[in-house]
Amino acid sequence: MYAYIFYPILLSKKAVGKSIHFQSYSLQDELPEVIIIIPVCNEEKVIEEKLNSILNTTYPKEKISILIGLDNCTDATKSIINSKFNFPTIQVVEFAERQGKPNVLNQIIQQKITNENAILILTDANIIFTETTIFESIKYFKDDKIGLVDVNIQTKNSSNQNEKDYWNYETEIKQNESIVYGIIPGASGGCYAIRKQLFTAIPSNFLVDDFFIGFTIVTKKFNTILNKNAICFEEVNTNWKQEFYRKIRIATGNFQNLWHFKKQALNPFSTIGFVFMSHKILRWKTPFILLIIYYIFLLKCTLFILIVTLFLPIIDFFLFIFNIEFKPLRRFHYFIVMNIAVFIGFFKFLKGVKTNVWQPTTRN
Repeated sequence: MYAYIFYPILLSKKAVGKSIHFQSYSLQDELPEVIIIIPVCNEEKVIEEKLNSILNTTYPKEKISILIGLDNCTDATKSIINSKFNFPTIQVVEFAERQGKPNVLNQIIQQKITNENAILILTDANIIFTETTIFESIKYFKDDKIGLVDVNIQTKNSSNQNEKDYWNYETEIKQNESIVYGIIPGASGGCYAIRKQLFTAIPSNFLVDDFFIGFTIVTKKFNTILNKNAICFEEVNTNWKQEFYRKIRIATGNFQNLWHFKKQALNPFSTIGFVFMSHKILRWKTPFILLIIYYIFLLKCTLFILIVTLFLPIIDFFLFIFNIEFKPLRRFHYFIVMNIAVFIGFFKFLKGVKTNVWQPTTRN
Protein backbone atom coordinates (compact mmCIF):
# COMPACT_ATOMS: atom_id res chain seq x y z
CA MET A 1 0.00 0.00 0.00
CA TYR A 2 2.83 2.35 0.87
CA ALA A 3 4.91 1.60 -2.24
CA TYR A 4 2.07 1.74 -4.78
CA ILE A 5 -0.33 4.28 -3.24
CA PHE A 6 0.85 6.27 -0.19
CA TYR A 7 4.38 7.09 -1.39
CA PRO A 8 3.19 8.46 -4.80
CA ILE A 9 0.46 10.52 -3.07
CA LEU A 10 2.84 11.99 -0.47
CA LEU A 11 5.36 12.72 -3.21
CA SER A 12 2.80 14.54 -5.37
CA LYS A 13 1.77 16.65 -2.36
CA LYS A 14 5.39 17.70 -1.79
CA ALA A 15 5.83 18.56 -5.48
CA VAL A 16 2.70 20.75 -5.80
CA GLY A 17 3.55 24.22 -7.13
CA LYS A 18 7.24 23.35 -7.59
CA SER A 19 9.39 22.63 -10.65
CA ILE A 20 12.85 21.24 -11.36
CA HIS A 21 15.23 23.76 -9.80
CA PHE A 22 18.49 23.02 -11.65
CA GLN A 23 20.16 25.47 -14.06
CA SER A 24 19.30 24.90 -17.72
CA TYR A 25 20.57 25.84 -21.17
CA SER A 26 18.68 27.97 -23.65
CA LEU A 27 19.02 27.55 -27.43
CA GLN A 28 21.05 30.77 -27.49
CA ASP A 29 23.76 29.29 -25.26
CA GLU A 30 26.89 27.50 -26.42
CA LEU A 31 25.53 23.98 -26.28
CA PRO A 32 27.60 20.84 -25.53
CA GLU A 33 28.55 18.14 -28.01
CA VAL A 34 25.99 15.34 -28.05
CA ILE A 35 26.83 11.77 -29.03
CA ILE A 36 23.86 9.50 -29.63
CA ILE A 37 24.53 5.78 -29.20
CA ILE A 38 22.11 3.22 -30.65
CA PRO A 39 22.71 -0.51 -30.01
CA VAL A 40 20.95 -2.37 -32.83
CA CYS A 41 20.11 -6.00 -33.55
CA ASN A 42 17.93 -6.57 -36.62
CA GLU A 43 15.98 -3.31 -36.59
CA GLU A 44 15.29 -2.92 -40.32
CA LYS A 45 11.64 -2.04 -39.63
CA VAL A 46 12.38 0.99 -37.45
CA ILE A 47 15.93 2.22 -38.12
CA GLU A 48 15.01 4.63 -40.94
CA GLU A 49 12.29 6.33 -38.90
CA LYS A 50 14.62 6.45 -35.90
CA LEU A 51 17.47 8.19 -37.73
CA ASN A 52 15.14 10.61 -39.50
CA SER A 53 13.65 11.60 -36.16
CA ILE A 54 17.15 12.38 -34.82
CA LEU A 55 18.15 14.42 -37.87
CA ASN A 56 14.90 16.41 -37.82
CA THR A 57 15.93 18.33 -34.70
CA THR A 58 16.14 21.91 -33.47
CA TYR A 59 19.50 21.08 -31.85
CA PRO A 60 22.55 22.36 -33.81
CA LYS A 61 23.40 19.52 -36.18
CA GLU A 62 27.13 20.28 -36.10
CA LYS A 63 27.03 19.38 -32.39
CA ILE A 64 25.53 15.91 -32.99
CA SER A 65 27.28 12.62 -33.71
CA ILE A 66 25.58 9.23 -34.03
CA LEU A 67 27.23 5.90 -33.24
CA ILE A 68 25.28 2.78 -34.25
CA GLY A 69 26.39 -0.54 -32.81
CA LEU A 70 25.30 -3.35 -35.16
CA ASP A 71 25.12 -6.38 -32.88
CA ASN A 72 25.54 -9.20 -35.41
CA CYS A 73 22.66 -7.94 -37.57
CA THR A 74 21.44 -10.46 -40.12
CA ASP A 75 18.72 -8.35 -41.77
CA ALA A 76 18.79 -5.21 -43.95
CA THR A 77 19.60 -2.75 -41.15
CA LYS A 78 23.15 -2.07 -42.35
CA SER A 79 22.17 -1.60 -46.01
CA ILE A 80 19.41 0.87 -45.04
CA ILE A 81 21.88 2.94 -43.03
CA ASN A 82 24.53 2.89 -45.77
CA SER A 83 22.14 3.71 -48.61
CA LYS A 84 20.05 6.41 -46.92
CA PHE A 85 22.26 7.85 -44.17
CA ASN A 86 25.76 7.98 -45.58
CA PHE A 87 26.78 11.05 -43.55
CA PRO A 88 30.12 11.73 -41.82
CA THR A 89 28.33 12.34 -38.50
CA ILE A 90 26.89 8.80 -38.54
CA GLN A 91 29.33 5.99 -37.76
CA VAL A 92 28.53 2.29 -37.82
CA VAL A 93 30.37 -0.06 -35.45
CA GLU A 94 29.90 -3.72 -36.41
CA PHE A 95 30.13 -6.74 -34.12
CA ALA A 96 30.47 -10.10 -35.85
CA GLU A 97 29.26 -12.01 -32.77
CA ARG A 98 26.28 -11.17 -30.55
CA GLN A 99 27.37 -8.99 -27.66
CA GLY A 100 24.15 -7.89 -25.96
CA LYS A 101 23.24 -4.25 -25.37
CA PRO A 102 25.42 -3.70 -22.24
CA ASN A 103 28.57 -5.00 -23.95
CA VAL A 104 27.88 -2.94 -27.09
CA LEU A 105 27.58 0.18 -24.90
CA ASN A 106 30.77 -0.67 -23.01
CA GLN A 107 32.87 -1.12 -26.13
CA ILE A 108 31.55 1.89 -28.04
CA ILE A 109 31.79 4.33 -25.11
CA GLN A 110 35.19 3.16 -23.93
CA GLN A 111 36.83 2.71 -27.34
CA LYS A 112 35.17 5.19 -29.70
CA ILE A 113 34.48 8.31 -27.61
CA THR A 114 37.39 10.49 -26.51
CA ASN A 115 35.59 13.70 -25.53
CA GLU A 116 35.10 13.36 -21.77
CA ASN A 117 32.89 16.48 -21.72
CA ALA A 118 30.38 15.14 -24.23
CA ILE A 119 26.80 14.35 -23.30
CA LEU A 120 25.80 10.84 -24.31
CA ILE A 121 22.24 9.91 -25.26
CA LEU A 122 21.78 6.14 -24.99
CA THR A 123 18.71 5.09 -26.92
CA ASP A 124 16.99 2.07 -28.48
CA ALA A 125 16.19 1.86 -32.18
CA ASN A 126 12.41 1.86 -31.67
CA ILE A 127 12.33 5.10 -29.61
CA ILE A 128 11.31 7.92 -31.96
CA PHE A 129 12.45 11.48 -31.18
CA THR A 130 10.55 14.73 -31.57
CA GLU A 131 12.21 17.92 -32.83
CA THR A 132 13.01 19.01 -29.25
CA THR A 133 13.95 15.67 -27.67
CA ILE A 134 17.72 16.21 -27.87
CA PHE A 135 17.65 19.74 -26.45
CA GLU A 136 15.23 18.84 -23.65
CA SER A 137 17.38 15.79 -22.81
CA ILE A 138 20.55 17.83 -22.32
CA LYS A 139 19.37 21.26 -21.18
CA TYR A 140 19.78 20.59 -17.44
CA PHE A 141 23.40 19.56 -17.92
CA LYS A 142 24.24 23.23 -17.63
CA ASP A 143 24.11 22.50 -13.90
CA ASP A 144 27.29 20.71 -12.83
CA LYS A 145 25.35 18.62 -10.31
CA ILE A 146 23.31 16.84 -13.00
CA GLY A 147 24.68 13.44 -14.03
CA LEU A 148 21.70 11.81 -15.78
CA VAL A 149 18.47 12.99 -17.42
CA ASP A 150 15.72 10.52 -18.21
CA VAL A 151 13.10 11.24 -20.89
CA ASN A 152 9.33 10.96 -21.06
CA ILE A 153 8.64 7.98 -23.31
CA GLN A 154 5.06 7.96 -24.49
CA THR A 155 3.41 5.00 -26.15
CA LYS A 156 1.66 5.20 -29.49
CA ASN A 157 -0.61 2.57 -31.01
CA SER A 158 -0.24 0.54 -27.84
CA SER A 159 -2.04 -2.79 -27.80
CA ASN A 160 -1.61 -3.05 -24.01
CA GLN A 161 -3.62 -0.48 -22.06
CA ASN A 162 -2.33 -1.82 -18.74
CA GLU A 163 1.27 -1.22 -19.78
CA LYS A 164 0.42 2.27 -21.03
CA ASP A 165 -1.33 3.19 -17.75
CA TYR A 166 1.54 1.82 -15.67
CA TRP A 167 4.13 3.69 -17.75
CA ASN A 168 2.29 7.01 -17.26
CA TYR A 169 2.02 6.27 -13.52
CA GLU A 170 5.78 5.64 -13.33
CA THR A 171 6.63 8.80 -15.28
CA GLU A 172 4.58 10.93 -12.90
CA ILE A 173 6.33 9.44 -9.86
CA LYS A 174 9.79 10.00 -11.36
CA GLN A 175 8.93 13.58 -12.32
CA ASN A 176 7.90 14.31 -8.73
CA GLU A 177 11.05 12.61 -7.38
CA SER A 178 13.09 14.86 -9.68
CA ILE A 179 11.40 17.93 -8.23
CA VAL A 180 11.47 16.92 -4.55
CA TYR A 181 14.71 14.93 -4.20
CA GLY A 182 16.65 15.40 -7.45
CA ILE A 183 17.06 11.61 -7.63
CA ILE A 184 15.22 8.94 -9.63
CA PRO A 185 15.70 5.17 -9.18
CA GLY A 186 16.99 4.30 -12.63
CA ALA A 187 16.32 5.60 -16.13
CA SER A 188 13.66 4.20 -18.46
CA GLY A 189 16.26 2.35 -20.55
CA GLY A 190 14.83 3.24 -23.94
CA CYS A 191 16.38 6.71 -23.94
CA TYR A 192 18.32 8.78 -21.41
CA ALA A 193 21.31 11.15 -21.31
CA ILE A 194 24.46 11.01 -19.15
CA ARG A 195 27.81 12.75 -18.85
CA LYS A 196 30.46 10.69 -20.62
CA GLN A 197 32.92 11.18 -17.74
CA LEU A 198 30.48 9.46 -15.34
CA PHE A 199 30.05 6.28 -17.37
CA THR A 200 31.16 3.10 -15.60
CA ALA A 201 31.54 -0.15 -17.52
CA ILE A 202 28.50 -2.40 -17.07
CA PRO A 203 29.32 -5.87 -15.62
CA SER A 204 29.31 -8.45 -18.41
CA ASN A 205 26.41 -10.50 -17.03
CA PHE A 206 24.10 -7.63 -15.94
CA LEU A 207 20.68 -7.61 -17.62
CA VAL A 208 19.47 -4.10 -16.70
CA ASP A 209 22.16 -1.68 -17.81
CA ASP A 210 20.18 1.54 -17.29
CA PHE A 211 19.64 0.82 -13.58
CA PHE A 212 23.36 0.08 -13.11
CA ILE A 213 24.44 3.24 -14.95
CA GLY A 214 21.95 5.45 -13.10
CA PHE A 215 22.67 4.11 -9.61
CA THR A 216 26.43 4.37 -10.19
CA ILE A 217 26.00 8.04 -11.08
CA VAL A 218 23.96 8.65 -7.90
CA THR A 219 26.67 7.01 -5.77
CA LYS A 220 29.13 9.50 -7.28
CA LYS A 221 27.03 12.30 -5.67
CA PHE A 222 25.41 13.53 -8.89
CA ASN A 223 21.71 14.17 -9.41
CA THR A 224 19.59 12.02 -11.71
CA ILE A 225 16.26 13.45 -12.90
CA LEU A 226 13.46 13.00 -15.42
CA ASN A 227 12.51 15.90 -17.70
CA LYS A 228 8.86 15.47 -18.62
CA ASN A 229 9.31 17.82 -21.60
CA ALA A 230 11.90 15.52 -23.21
CA ILE A 231 9.30 13.53 -25.11
CA CYS A 232 9.92 10.40 -27.20
CA PHE A 233 7.51 7.91 -28.69
CA GLU A 234 7.57 4.13 -28.60
CA GLU A 235 5.25 1.81 -30.45
CA VAL A 236 4.38 -0.96 -28.01
CA ASN A 237 2.72 -3.90 -29.74
CA THR A 238 4.35 -6.84 -28.04
CA ASN A 239 2.17 -9.85 -27.24
CA TRP A 240 1.53 -10.92 -23.64
CA LYS A 241 4.14 -13.68 -23.79
CA GLN A 242 6.93 -11.34 -24.96
CA GLU A 243 5.91 -8.79 -22.33
CA PHE A 244 5.90 -11.41 -19.56
CA TYR A 245 9.38 -12.68 -20.43
CA ARG A 246 10.62 -9.08 -20.68
CA LYS A 247 9.38 -8.43 -17.14
CA ILE A 248 11.10 -11.58 -15.87
CA ARG A 249 14.37 -10.44 -17.45
CA ILE A 250 14.03 -6.94 -15.95
CA ALA A 251 13.20 -8.38 -12.51
CA THR A 252 16.25 -10.66 -12.66
CA GLY A 253 18.43 -7.69 -13.57
CA ASN A 254 16.92 -5.56 -10.80
CA PHE A 255 17.87 -8.15 -8.18
CA GLN A 256 21.40 -8.21 -9.64
CA ASN A 257 21.60 -4.45 -9.15
CA LEU A 258 20.08 -4.58 -5.67
CA TRP A 259 22.71 -7.06 -4.56
CA HIS A 260 25.49 -5.02 -6.19
CA PHE A 261 24.36 -1.74 -4.57
CA LYS A 262 22.95 -3.21 -1.33
CA LYS A 263 25.02 -0.96 0.93
CA GLN A 264 23.53 2.24 -0.53
CA ALA A 265 20.10 0.96 -1.61
CA LEU A 266 19.18 -0.63 1.73
CA ASN A 267 19.97 2.43 3.85
CA PRO A 268 16.56 4.12 4.39
CA PHE A 269 18.15 6.98 6.36
CA SER A 270 19.91 8.42 3.29
CA THR A 271 18.07 10.22 0.51
CA ILE A 272 19.29 7.65 -2.01
CA GLY A 273 18.18 4.73 0.13
CA PHE A 274 14.82 6.29 1.03
CA VAL A 275 13.88 6.94 -2.62
CA PHE A 276 15.00 3.50 -3.77
CA MET A 277 13.33 1.69 -0.86
CA SER A 278 10.06 3.58 -1.37
CA HIS A 279 9.87 3.40 -5.15
CA LYS A 280 11.54 0.14 -6.10
CA ILE A 281 12.74 -2.22 -3.39
CA LEU A 282 9.42 -2.56 -1.57
CA ARG A 283 7.81 -3.42 -4.91
CA TRP A 284 10.37 -6.14 -5.50
CA LYS A 285 9.39 -7.63 -2.12
CA THR A 286 5.68 -7.46 -2.93
CA PRO A 287 5.25 -11.01 -4.38
CA PHE A 288 6.69 -12.52 -1.21
CA ILE A 289 4.46 -10.35 1.00
CA LEU A 290 1.44 -11.30 -1.14
CA LEU A 291 2.18 -15.00 -0.63
CA ILE A 292 2.37 -14.52 3.14
CA ILE A 293 -0.92 -12.56 3.16
CA TYR A 294 -2.59 -15.18 0.96
CA TYR A 295 -1.45 -17.97 3.30
CA ILE A 296 -2.75 -16.13 6.39
CA PHE A 297 -6.15 -15.51 4.75
CA LEU A 298 -6.24 -19.13 3.59
CA LEU A 299 -5.82 -20.29 7.19
CA LYS A 300 -8.43 -17.86 8.54
CA CYS A 301 -11.06 -17.98 5.76
CA THR A 302 -10.26 -21.20 3.91
CA LEU A 303 -13.52 -21.74 2.04
CA PHE A 304 -13.95 -18.13 0.97
CA ILE A 305 -10.37 -17.79 -0.29
CA LEU A 306 -10.59 -21.08 -2.21
CA ILE A 307 -13.83 -19.94 -3.88
CA VAL A 308 -12.30 -16.58 -4.86
CA THR A 309 -9.15 -18.31 -6.13
CA LEU A 310 -11.24 -20.65 -8.26
CA PHE A 311 -13.77 -18.19 -9.67
CA LEU A 312 -11.63 -15.12 -10.43
CA PRO A 313 -9.88 -16.82 -13.41
CA ILE A 314 -13.24 -18.12 -14.64
CA ILE A 315 -14.79 -14.63 -14.49
CA ASP A 316 -11.70 -13.22 -16.19
CA PHE A 317 -12.02 -15.83 -18.97
CA PHE A 318 -15.68 -15.03 -19.69
CA LEU A 319 -15.04 -11.28 -19.70
CA PHE A 320 -12.32 -11.91 -22.27
CA ILE A 321 -14.54 -14.19 -24.40
CA PHE A 322 -17.38 -11.67 -24.53
CA ASN A 323 -14.99 -8.69 -24.86
CA ILE A 324 -16.33 -6.99 -21.72
CA GLU A 325 -14.11 -4.27 -20.27
CA PHE A 326 -13.96 -4.29 -16.43
CA LYS A 327 -11.04 -2.05 -15.51
CA PRO A 328 -10.58 -3.04 -11.81
CA LEU A 329 -10.27 -6.73 -12.71
CA ARG A 330 -8.01 -5.94 -15.67
CA ARG A 331 -5.66 -3.97 -13.42
CA PHE A 332 -5.75 -6.63 -10.71
CA HIS A 333 -4.83 -9.25 -13.31
CA TYR A 334 -1.93 -7.08 -14.55
CA PHE A 335 -0.72 -6.54 -10.97
CA ILE A 336 -0.68 -10.27 -10.24
CA VAL A 337 1.08 -11.18 -13.51
CA MET A 338 3.69 -8.47 -12.88
CA ASN A 339 4.42 -9.87 -9.42
CA ILE A 340 4.63 -13.42 -10.75
CA ALA A 341 7.33 -12.15 -13.13
CA VAL A 342 9.21 -10.56 -10.20
CA PHE A 343 8.92 -13.83 -8.25
CA ILE A 344 10.36 -15.87 -11.14
CA GLY A 345 13.05 -13.23 -11.73
CA PHE A 346 14.22 -13.55 -8.12
CA PHE A 347 14.89 -17.27 -8.49
CA LYS A 348 16.60 -16.74 -11.83
CA PHE A 349 18.86 -14.25 -10.03
CA LEU A 350 19.61 -16.82 -7.30
CA LYS A 351 20.41 -19.40 -9.97
CA GLY A 352 22.92 -16.99 -11.53
CA VAL A 353 23.07 -15.17 -14.85
CA LYS A 354 25.73 -16.32 -17.28
CA THR A 355 25.09 -13.86 -20.14
CA ASN A 356 23.20 -10.63 -20.82
CA VAL A 357 22.46 -11.51 -24.48
CA TRP A 358 18.79 -12.08 -25.19
CA GLN A 359 16.45 -12.40 -28.18
CA PRO A 360 15.45 -8.92 -29.36
CA THR A 361 11.78 -7.94 -29.43
CA THR A 362 9.95 -8.71 -32.67
CA ARG A 363 8.82 -5.49 -34.42
CA ASN A 364 5.52 -5.23 -36.24
